[in-house]
Amino acid sequence: MHITGWLFDLYPWQSRLVLWFITPEGEKWRVEDDFPYRIYLQGNPARLRRLGQAWESRGWVRRTYPASRLGLEGRELPVLALELRGYNHLPRLRAWLGNQKDLACYNCDLDPAAYYLYTKKVWPCAWYDLEVKDGRLLAAVPREEQFALDFSLPPLTTLSLGLAQDPLIPLGAGNTITLGWEGRTLTLEAPDPGSLVAEVAHRLKRSDPDLILSDWGDEKIIPLLWLWSQRHKVPLPLDREAGPVSREFARGRSYFSYGRIVYQGASAPCYGRWHLDRRNSFFFREAGLKGLIQAARIGQLPLQQVARASPGTLITSMQLARAVADGILIPWRKGEPERFKTAGDLLRIDKGGLVFMPPVGVHFQVAEVDFASMYPTIMTIHNISPETVNCSCCAGERVPEADYRICRRREGLVPRTLRPILLLRERLKARARRSGPEEAAQYGARQTALKWMLVTCFGYLGYKNARFGRIEAHEAVTAYGRDKLLTAKEVCEAAGFTVLHGLTDCLWIKKVGINEAELEGLCREISAATGVKLALEGIYRWIVFPASRQDPKRPVATRYFGVFQDGALKVRGLACRRRDTPPFVRQAQEALLTRLAAAATPEALAALQPELENLAADFRQRLREGRFTPQDLVITRVLSQPPEDYRVDTPTALAARQLQRAGLHLLPGEKVRYVHKEAKGPKETRIQAVPFAATLDDYDTGLYLKLLNRAIDEVLLPLSEYKSSR
Repeated sequence: MHITGWLFDLYPWQSRLVLWFITPEGEKWRVEDDFPYRIYLQGNPARLRRLGQAWESRGWVRRTYPASRLGLEGRELPVLALELRGYNHLPRLRAWLGNQKDLACYNCDLDPAAYYLYTKKVWPCAWYDLEVKDGRLLAAVPREEQFALDFSLPPLTTLSLGLAQDPLIPLGAGNTITLGWEGRTLTLEAPDPGSLVAEVAHRLKRSDPDLILSDWGDEKIIPLLWLWSQRHKVPLPLDREAGPVSREFARGRSYFSYGRIVYQGASAPCYGRWHLDRRNSFFFREAGLKGLIQAARIGQLPLQQVARASPGTLITSMQLARAVADGILIPWRKGEPERFKTAGDLLRIDKGGLVFMPPVGVHFQVAEVDFASMYPTIMTIHNISPETVNCSCCAGERVPEADYRICRRREGLVPRTLRPILLLRERLKARARRSGPEEAAQYGARQTALKWMLVTCFGYLGYKNARFGRIEAHEAVTAYGRDKLLTAKEVCEAAGFTVLHGLTDCLWIKKVGINEAELEGLCREISAATGVKLALEGIYRWIVFPASRQDPKRPVATRYFGVFQDGALKVRGLACRRRDTPPFVRQAQEALLTRLAAAATPEALAALQPELENLAADFRQRLREGRFTPQDLVITRVLSQPPEDYRVDTPTALAARQLQRAGLHLLPGEKVRYVHKEAKGPKETRIQAVPFAATLDDYDTGLYLKLLNRAIDEVLLPLSEYKSSR
């Protein structure tokens, strides 16, 4: 039978892969495909033969055979290939291989569904011409390119799932479930857990949604509903898979990333149906469903995995797909240490991005120019990849400052992976500029998903545990970046511009009579000189570089605010951009900035000062009069360690302990929300954790006034100093 289908979902099932397709009419097709999981081992040939025979006799392995595959450096490596009899043997085999020091293991820990997509050279969320017989997939021919500029979706039905109250209030202890479909919302008031499961099951059966879109579904809703379903023997049809589905729900995990602790929530996917938790999906928050689909297509991962993955996981998946397509062995548990460097080498090489500190104050006739995807473009045009740095095959291209050599004879795996992403993102941005508002938003969401993947690829290049990472490659990228920013600075100054500020991949430049035509010509000249496209971000009516709070003579590189000629605000590093700022403080600062955006000249900016002072005074008066609700006063902080490990009674620690005493246990990396109460009595009573702050009678006016004044001063103090200096 020949059909047209959109690859919706796939997952391993016993010894086969199950794939779900949706036709243009919305019909769902479940098909199976044989896919033997292959592992490759390198070591003593005689020992490998004995191991292969032993595993075959145990029934773990279907067959073994000698093979030859490429290493990352391009050399042919003799290996033993093992085809597993079923995916259920993978954990035991990995556990045994993990203890062997004399064996090199490759392609051992790839996700079976992803491995299938890599090997078959297909991708999710795309249309295929299918040949199906007796429920088996015989052929799947793509009807569109993986990196297509435009793609379409089949008809998808959606059911929303959420909580009626604060997520910290457990189900069955005052909280309940809300369901939404076709513009309607229903709050389930079930008398007991079994009845609640039955109500949800009834709605799932009746609507049979393709997508369950939830808030807090991964951790707060699905695991508990499933537990109640098993306990009360009430079937809960989360899946379209007919066979029995076993589920084990673990809590999320906490880990360190770039100097801060991060919490990654648990996962509760469905089989044959999508479940996306908006609160637990980075890509959905940043780019919506279209961006998520874009990431799944080019990352070659099932969409539910992408929804819960980091951008780095997507970049890694693309590199793995490229390696499998090229026949390159993928090392298991790679942890390559940094090669030895002297202190002098580190001072010369390990510098990171280049920064020019700005002069404190208000500036007019300033333009911002940015390099587009600077570091990924550098990796691509200079062929920077772990295997191309200091290669043994040629003299190579010399890296500025670092004096590393970059291979000229063969293209690296990382540049081959990044080039199509860069091209597609540039095409999406161009199409968004030429489209109407609705279409532009869709193209913008898709390019945003690509942006985060490109941002992450640089960090992963220097991560010692990355499959294809190497610190020398990371250092080569930053060396080229510094060289190109210096080149841009010199070209700007030769053209009569003053460079006010520089930050890794962008410059703020000033010139009397600045105009867009001259700036566009300058960008073309710098693009030609550096090989990286430089674009005009915009011309500012005015821009402010505030002083540090610790030293009024020192600027802060990442803190500034200004207004472009079209009236658009750009704000970085201020209180309104911080996640721990109380909502009313954010509202006050945003109100001041919005009013400032109307000023186009130095005179207009100076004339606004009295109005801005009155606006600030109004927020202060409202605070003193108690006219803000507890929700306006909530401060959100990230728990850096378990509550019992705090040695100092910080507000965060006190709030976390309140929650702990109420039976609500948070892990490091999770958010703690609280309100400062009036400063009287024991310190334990001066903090009220959310969700217990709904009936708050008083709050610490002095503390909140201090936060408000700090946010006001961030905006008004530089302007008042400018006015007094005129």
